[in-house]
Amino acid sequence: MLDFEKLGPMRELLEAAHNGVVIVDHEGVILVYNRAARNIAGWRPEEVLGRHIEQMAPQAWPGMKEILIHGRPQPGIKVAMGGTTIIANRTAIRQQGKIVGVLSIFQDVSEYENLAQELEAYKELSEQLDVIIESSHDGLWISDAEGKVVRVNQASLRFAGVKAEEVIGRSMEDLVAAGQFDRSATLEVLKHGTAVSLVQTQHDGKQLMVTGNPVYDENGDIRLVVVNARDLTALNNLQAELEESRVLTQHYRLELSQLHRLQDLSSQLVMRSAAMLRVFDTAMRVAQVDSSVLIVGESGVGKGLLAKVIHQASPRQEGPLVRVDCGGIPASLIEAELFGYEKGAFTGALESGKPGYFELAQGGTLLLDEVGELPLGVQAKLLRFLEDNEVVRVGSTTPRRIDVRVMAATNRDLEEMVGAGQFRQDLYFRLKVVPLNLPPLRQRVEDIPPLISHFLDLFNQKCNADKKLSPAAVDCLCRYPFPGNVRELANLVEQLVVLTPGEVVEVPDLPQPVREAQPRLEADSPAGQWSLPRAVARLEGEMIAKALKTFGSQREAAKHLGIDHSTISRKLKKLGLDTVDILHRGVIKHQ
Repeated sequence: MLDFEKLGPMRELLEAAHNGVVIVDHEGVILVYNRAARNIAGWRPEEVLGRHIEQMAPQAWPGMKEILIHGRPQPGIKVAMGGTTIIANRTAIRQQGKIVGVLSIFQDVSEYENLAQELEAYKELSEQLDVIIESSHDGLWISDAEGKVVRVNQASLRFAGVKAEEVIGRSMEDLVAAGQFDRSATLEVLKHGTAVSLVQTQHDGKQLMVTGNPVYDENGDIRLVVVNARDLTALNNLQAELEESRVLTQHYRLELSQLHRLQDLSSQLVMRSAAMLRVFDTAMRVAQVDSSVLIVGESGVGKGLLAKVIHQASPRQEGPLVRVDCGGIPASLIEAELFGYEKGAFTGALESGKPGYFELAQGGTLLLDEVGELPLGVQAKLLRFLEDNEVVRVGSTTPRRIDVRVMAATNRDLEEMVGAGQFRQDLYFRLKVVPLNLPPLRQRVEDIPPLISHFLDLFNQKCNADKKLSPAAVDCLCRYPFPGNVRELANLVEQLVVLTPGEVVEVPDLPQPVREAQPRLEADSPAGQWSLPRAVARLEGEMIAKALKTFGSQREAAKHLGIDHSTISRKLKKLGLDTVDILHRGVIKHQ
């Protein structure tokens, strides 16, 4: 049995120990409970001594009981005691080989745990700050109050082209003196005691925008200087790329706008034939320059409309388009109408004088329609304008400079007129810088159906009608040569919309010349009327077309005509006929 009274001085030593000490006998009764233990647990001696450990600390008794039975020590046991947490080292007390008690030496670890938690929090915060600092695309330099570098991130090292060990611990004055930088924001902050921004040039010529900010201690003194550095080279490159992107975007926007404008303009010229598409393509290209354009074509093919489209597609589209009918002005007045006249220039002249068509077209386009009707004297004056862009009013000697693009149109053969001495050769070549030949409608039959559709839509809307054309009526119209070209077709469609009693225009509703029109295999000409080969070809075409409509296919038509299938295909190709066009010409209706 353990006798604590015999310990003598040992008892005072245990009482003075820094760590808590508890001793229980072989039954678990508390014999020793020193000052440190009382401070930790908060129990008074009279509350503890002589009492069983299970009563005071029930959570400690199972471990101590095991030691009393087996004698194995228990180091580093964490136990809750008196509202705090302790770490206890327990060992058996032996006398003459027998276990007579348990010694438990312990200390309060709550403060250590709090400190450990705080240290862990600081560690986590430090790691987060490290991640933030190293993830920054901008460079960061941190210096102490003496200007010595204490921290630098990877971005700064990359900008400067140095390693961390080459700059950490060195003063900014040394780095500037060594030529690493031409000047230092850190030194400026320390000098002026306030935030500083400046452009810094490195040894390699790279420019940085740097901003230094002071960090103060509780006494208001500068403790650290934090400098943020941004590579202006990269920013300048980004700005250049952005500007390039803006230019490219503007270019694409202009191209897209031009494409939409071309689509709008092409919709004004209803066309499907390759010949008309080629003319339109050339017109759109010549629209971008001020070269003279000569539009040639029969009456009614749309020369004026093509000139209007060229003007609308040109850089002069905001200026006026002035159209002059040269054949509709008396020869005695045409010079004054074109070039203007001064006060009193001739009998009947206006008192104020009058500007001519050239002046009225200033900044825009002047279309000389039927230019072949101009008198030779006026042709000479027109040539002078085309060469020097100046006009002189009738009755004046003072030239006026005019900015006008000239286009001309005619249905006459100007080359033949030049040979006959009716048109100046030099003016002809000056007008014919870019010739545009509009084919007659009979030479572009594939344009007739879409033109019919266009005019049906237009006149149905105008007349509040909903007329359609039967396939047979469309077929008749496609056979008709249209000597008046597109103008005649427009007038005919309007007539059909107005006069046809039913909703569908049938063949009997068409005028007699249209109903009696024969398939046109070649352009009509006086010589062609007496050509036997052409007459034979025309007859072959009529019979093949009739057979196709009757029997529905090339193979069946060839069988009844007594020729091979390949022969009929070859003849159709030679005659310029299309089976699908013959068999399946559908009803064209308002949409």
